[in-house]
Amino acid sequence: MASPSSRHSTSQSHDPALSVRRILVALLLVLASSATFAQTTSTWTGGAGNWAPCPASGGTALWDTCSTNVYPDGNFNAVIDGGPVTLGTGDGISIDNLNLAPGESLIITPGYLDITGTSIVNNGSISVGSGNGLTVEGSTTVTLSGTGTVTITDTTAHIAGANGSPAFVNQQTIQGQGALGEGTLAITNQGTVNANAGTLTVQPSATGIVNAGTMEASSGSTLEIIYGVPGPFNNTGGTIEALSDGTVILSAGTYTGGTLVTAGTGTFTTPAGGSNPALNNLTLAGTFNVPSAASMTLEGTITNNGTIQARGELIVSGAVTLKGSGTTVVQGGTLQSTVTDKLTNRQLIHGYGTFDVVPLINQGTIAADSSTKTLTLAGETITNTATMEASGGGILTIQNNTTVVNSGGTIEALPGSTVNLAGTVSGGTLTTSGTGTIQSQNGILDGTLNAPTSKGKLDASTFDLFLLGTVNNTGTIALTAHSCIILNKPATLAGSGKLTMISTTCIFGSGNAFTNQSTIQGSGTIGDSNPMPIINDGTILANQTSPLSIVPDATGFTNNGKLMVSKGSMLNINGLFNNLSSAGTLSGGTYTVTGTLGVQKPVITNDAAITLTGASAEILNTSTSTNALSGLTANATLGSLSLQQGQALATSAGLSNTGKITVGLGSTLSVGGTYTQTAGTTTLDGTLTATTVTLQKGSLLGKGTLGGAVTSNTAIIAGDSTSKPGTLTLTGSYAQNSTGTLNISIGGSAAGKFGDLAVSNGVTLGGTLSIKLVNGFVPTIGENFTILTGSVVSNKFATVKGTSINSSEHFEVTYNATNVTLTVVSGA
Repeated sequence: MASPSSRHSTSQSHDPALSVRRILVALLLVLASSATFAQTTSTWTGGAGNWAPCPASGGTALWDTCSTNVYPDGNFNAVIDGGPVTLGTGDGISIDNLNLAPGESLIITPGYLDITGTSIVNNGSISVGSGNGLTVEGSTTVTLSGTGTVTITDTTAHIAGANGSPAFVNQQTIQGQGALGEGTLAITNQGTVNANAGTLTVQPSATGIVNAGTMEASSGSTLEIIYGVPGPFNNTGGTIEALSDGTVILSAGTYTGGTLVTAGTGTFTTPAGGSNPALNNLTLAGTFNVPSAASMTLEGTITNNGTIQARGELIVSGAVTLKGSGTTVVQGGTLQSTVTDKLTNRQLIHGYGTFDVVPLINQGTIAADSSTKTLTLAGETITNTATMEASGGGILTIQNNTTVVNSGGTIEALPGSTVNLAGTVSGGTLTTSGTGTIQSQNGILDGTLNAPTSKGKLDASTFDLFLLGTVNNTGTIALTAHSCIILNKPATLAGSGKLTMISTTCIFGSGNAFTNQSTIQGSGTIGDSNPMPIINDGTILANQTSPLSIVPDATGFTNNGKLMVSKGSMLNINGLFNNLSSAGTLSGGTYTVTGTLGVQKPVITNDAAITLTGASAEILNTSTSTNALSGLTANATLGSLSLQQGQALATSAGLSNTGKITVGLGSTLSVGGTYTQTAGTTTLDGTLTATTVTLQKGSLLGKGTLGGAVTSNTAIIAGDSTSKPGTLTLTGSYAQNSTGTLNISIGGSAAGKFGDLAVSNGVTLGGTLSIKLVNGFVPTIGENFTILTGSVVSNKFATVKGTSINSSEHFEVTYNATNVTLTVVSGA
């Protein structure tokens, strides 16, 4: 649209008198500043007609007679109180002030009307049609007031300024199409500016716009706000709105304060091509579209209670807070800033595209929720205290140049969705649900200051996963393909979850110590060709056909937790095993073996917890390919040796026990010499054989078989406990000395319900017999219980305890040649 000055020059080319008149207007502006210059008020009461000089063809001038040629044009205040009045073709009128009485109308078309004063009082209607329109002249401020309406009816019509730095204050309704300002007016709107008949362009001067009223688009029309020279738009206390089917276009400039509102299908947008408007400290209560080739800047606090749709660029300038009940939808666009800017998000931002914001503080929700499409977070630092997620089949990628300080925050992959971790996460929670997965793409979990917790499924396949500090795993970390966990610094894997490995995967630290407090299972290598100190405070489980190898550096491997080997699997400790001393003492940790556990030296003394389950279970001395326990001579105070489900262990020499030895049902322990117990417990439900058995202290119990010449100076329990009686079989002789005790529990009359010691050879008695009724059983008078048998029974128990049953009956002990019986007799 042409500027007002160009419009005036065009009119003057058709009418030389207008050029003269424009010169006079300029002179009048100077004279108007003189105190000696008196303005004249002219009132029109003459009915409908033209406001113009006498027509060249003759006739009557409507404002006055042609003969006097007195009509307002120059230093006049014009009052219309009888009309309507029309500015016709070629008419160019200049006045100081204008006043329209109620019900009156002024039609400015196609000529122009210049205002050189300060006031337009419109209590009627002003229609600005094609032509130059209404112009504010000079460095003055014109206020449009009154109860009337100004309608701009044509795309070529305008309200503009000229010859100075004019300002325009609107206090009523301006509507229609065309132009307001044209880059020549400072505009203050205290009323309503309504684009309701096409496109209405508002273009202030560099001074800008102050809007304390309403500027709107309605009826399928467009309100376009343009800065010829970008200037401020102060909207404090004001409203810019797009009513249903209306469009508001904001171009370059800063829009501060107030509210941007849409209703129905109304929308805000910004033009393509780098126009880049800036929204500053305002409230959005509608829909704002940023097209794919356009951009918009956010400044200060933006309260978004509507929707920002970003197909283009959203630019963060300075410290920006985005809050409110609305959402920001990124639809292939970008959200970006520089290192000196900061975005604090307190609402939902979702979709797909790229965030390149440094730094980003997320206190709301950032969601990649467009199916199969990616939302990429790329920046130096993101602080997340709320939620960052992939949902609806979307992909959230944390780029490799990005650090997420996640303390108090959650990063999650919902069903069917993926989080790609290529950057660094410290603190907070990483979690998945359903088929959602977090995929490491050389991602880093940094627990040096705040430990991150992985609660869901974290996969590393094509890429590796880096750890440093403490990482809590309460879900599943899966290493597949040729991926590895790599330690950038000393690292601890904690938590109740599990790390799964396959034969082509590894954990290595290149000298950085690794501590496992979680569960590691599968196969592969812990240490690999880049070994490190390894400490296990959790569980390491070999459960695949391929071996799982532990390869420490020269500092060695220390097991304070559990090493477990499933049937058909092998766990190899290749290198220094700190639990197994040079003297062959295995101390600390738990070893639950159903397959094969490989160590590089024999175990002579066990001071750890060993369980061998099944016939194929073995601790293998890989240096000699022999059973590492075949030379076992001692089970120490903290030692526990348990043989279960058909395990058969044979030692080449005698075995002493001060800890706990258990031989389960169907299992055997064959001692190549004397079995000596000086403390601890032997539980025998299988078979233990030795040349001689010496029980000095502790206890022996069970329902199995003990082979050898047995001498007892301690407690023997016939059964698995005093409340679970049974038959304990001795395939040899039995001698109970003065400090020995035979514990017999009676819980019924049938075999197996009461304890008995069945000795195949001779029995020599002494010490104590302790009788105990269990499980609420009360025998009847005359019942007999054989509690001990032997080929020959000699001597008696020095002391018998527990013979009293109740006030009317008791046990009577009978010593026979080959057995000892208890008979229930009357009497206390």
